[in-house]
Amino acid sequence: MSVSVKVCGITREVDADFALQCGASRLGFILYEKSPRNIELHEISNINKSLEIEPCCMVGVQVEPEIEELKEIINFGFGSIQLHFSYDFPVDIIKEWSDMVGPDKLWLAPKLPTELGFPESILPLAETFLIDAYSEDKFGGTGERSNWDGFYRWQREYNSKKWILAGGLSPNNIEFAVNTTDARHVDANSGVEKSPGVKDHTKITNFFTNIP
Repeated sequence: MSVSVKVCGITREVDADFALQCGASRLGFILYEKSPRNIELHEISNINKSLEIEPCCMVGVQVEPEIEELKEIINFGFGSIQLHFSYDFPVDIIKEWSDMVGPDKLWLAPKLPTELGFPESILPLAETFLIDAYSEDKFGGTGERSNWDGFYRWQREYNSKKWILAGGLSPNNIEFAVNTTDARHVDANSGVEKSPGVKDHTKITNFFTNIP
């Protein structure tokens, strides 16, 4: 089974280069100021100038952006834009995001309490959906396991969409996670780090080695 990997929370050139060498298909750059892995656009430009990363490999990550903020992210030239938002966030604003970014480049990451189903109203607005661990006060990067049962169901029920499994994935659980959820796309962040924004190259190597 072929599994594509996005390594998220990149803040250093050396980590970006190593992740790509190991086989990462995407690198995630978090633009959310409250994240301990926050990186500025000019810092991403410096990394990109050195490594000449293909735009399709670069994912800009933000939380509930204002329209002007989203325009700046779009203009930067990311291949994909991943947007996190609360489960009760207004759908009309998400629709505006979709119109601006385009469903093919937009990754939607709703923050869903475990007891809730997937909000079908957002399905037409993107081709890709990322399922991360739920936290009342955080958007991703918690190191906690996401709703694997929900992921498995939604991936099967809405199989015309691309589904990305995130949430506490590490070298220790990636084999079990893929076998349990049948995930074809996964997102690694805190589980392959020494500290927030500083990747552990041994963990990255083992993560890729342990993918079934």
